[in-house]
Amino acid sequence: MAQSTEGTILQITLHPEIEKLLSKKKPNNCKTGERQTVYPIKTHKDIIAMANWLYEHKDNKYVLAFTLGINLGLRANELLDLKMNQVFSPDGSVRLIEDEEDTSDGIDIYQSKTKKHRTVFLNAACKDALEWAFPIKGAYLHSEGYLFPSREGGAIQVGTFRKVLKEAAAACGLKQNIGTHTCRKTWGWHQYKYNSEKANLDITMLQRAFGHSSPEVTLRYLGITDEEDKALYKNMCINIVSDHDFVG
Repeated sequence: MAQSTEGTILQITLHPEIEKLLSKKKPNNCKTGERQTVYPIKTHKDIIAMANWLYEHKDNKYVLAFTLGINLGLRANELLDLKMNQVFSPDGSVRLIEDEEDTSDGIDIYQSKTKKHRTVFLNAACKDALEWAFPIKGAYLHSEGYLFPSREGGAIQVGTFRKVLKEAAAACGLKQNIGTHTCRKTWGWHQYKYNSEKANLDITMLQRAFGHSSPEVTLRYLGITDEEDKALYKNMCINIVSDHDFVG
């Protein structure tokens, strides 16, 4: 370190190893120039494989988070911030009323990204998972505690959940990129693909649920436009080589 006097600049010489460490780029899992997209899980087989792996290798709260994630379509932070008293009634029962005209069992979710509120409803799959995760019934379940608590206090962090999902996906052989938005996209993709005719579901209903600006944004978010584009190229096939006896 050089001696400093008034009117001079203090100059510090770093140790070569420290300089080398500071010069390294921070790790970044996004490749420059590539579009980073996470995808929904499209087959029931892959969904069950993910759930089984989580059950065998992780805490049960990750199975519950995965189940609720693909059934509620929430952002990861909204899902992980759920409190016990949002999903359990004062008597300790799951907040699920079978009568579809009675919406008093709705769960109010504040969406920090859009600064808006959204109401979601538990279904039979959520009820089964909650009763499985909390087998001892009682009013104690209706508490201010987090549904997905972390060992360090508070709720599971989004980054932790992402890491667990990626680990499960890799172990199950899923080829496409999986992240925390995968749960949300899986809910939307299956709603659009398999529930549209049954529930007379219009894409604008999913648009409203996701808080998107247009139906086109929702279709693109779910990867539906990519599927349609692929079908466009695949179905209109003008073959030359195979239709003629070309000699190589």
